[in-house]
Amino acid sequence: VGLYVDPPDHAVVLSVDESERVNATGSSERANQIQALGRTQRPLPMKPGHAETRTHDCRRNGTTCLLAALDTATGKVVGQTVERHRSAEFLAFLDHVAEGIAPGTQVHVILDNVSSHKSAEVHEWLKGRPDWTFHFTPTSASWMNAVEGFFSKLARQRLKDAVFDSLDECIAAIEGCIEHHNASDARPFRWSRKPEDLVEAWKRGHQKLDEMASNE
Repeated sequence: VGLYVDPPDHAVVLSVDESERVNATGSSERANQIQALGRTQRPLPMKPGHAETRTHDCRRNGTTCLLAALDTATGKVVGQTVERHRSAEFLAFLDHVAEGIAPGTQVHVILDNVSSHKSAEVHEWLKGRPDWTFHFTPTSASWMNAVEGFFSKLARQRLKDAVFDSLDECIAAIEGCIEHHNASDARPFRWSRKPEDLVEAWKRGHQKLDEMASNE
């Protein structure tokens, strides 16, 4: 949280994470892939007196994973779609992000505490880049990662209830959303939650876990 409210001078603070999945009903769930869902027939458009209609069944046209990095100083997003999210894809994405950062710049990366972010390959990558520092969010605290706001926007504005006839069409829609966001909607990220709110959320979470354990 300190990196949000009082970032280091002359440093870049990045919020990095992988995408959510949007299923056929339009709801989203935490996962590593976005599905390109089509319909067996094209939807019939809305017209006076009639709502838009769609077939009840869908056609799966493949999946992709979006890796994204949000620059908290500008609100701009760098994104890259990949077939899978492993350490290899994660490091390739970081190399892609690093291309847009001046050499010698201190870079602080806020990211989830998952295995693909902590592998031996990742540790080796960091050894060769002393200007880069990772800061992991607590377990089950993805909501603390600023880029989650962009994923929510992507799901609401572009992926929810969308119909894609191919995976390429889905990827193009994601890339178009990122491009539009960076050109028109990007704003510096501002952390608004109070410290006491975080403490209370932490207490409630542990209380819930204790209750679940006692009921087993």
